[in-house]
Amino acid sequence: MKNQTTGKLSMGVIVTLIIQTVTAVWWLARLDMKVHSHDQLIEHNNQLVETVYRLEERVKSLSEELDEFKINVSSMNCK
Repeated sequence: MKNQTTGKLSMGVIVTLIIQTVTAVWWLARLDMKVHSHDQLIEHNNQLVETVYRLEERVKSLSEELDEFKINVSSMNCK
């Protein structure tokens, strides 16, 4: 607080403001690091989702081809 007689800030107030500023900068830096880490994790998960989707489509396609093959084999056996 300002000294009423001299108009200067006390050393305690200055030290407190410096400590709070350093703490805020440190906290924001850690927060930024966490956000960056989460962004990378989300990007990696999106890639995995795309891979799983492609694999599901392949499995569907192979299943359909197998069904057609079974039908063809069974029709050949019946002749």
